[in-house]
Amino acid sequence: MARFTDDDRGRDVVTSDGTRVGTINQVDDDRATVDRDDDESLTDKIKDMLGWDDDDSNEIRDEHVDRREDDRVHLRQH
Repeated sequence: MARFTDDDRGRDVVTSDGTRVGTINQVDDDRATVDRDDDESLTDKIKDMLGWDDDDSNEIRDEHVDRREDDRVHLRQH
């Protein structure tokens, strides 16, 4: 999978089933910072997969990404 680039900024992050997680704010090679959506939409399973165990966690890694499509980054199936 390709590294994160400036082109990924502003893209929505969605789960494999299309649930929106948030929007990419910053990128740093194999990591991206996500402005998270309301936590009610994020299940414990999604948080566990991403390693988001507290309110301050908001990073995804390249290994979490299944594909990039138009204005969305799709996460791998959890």
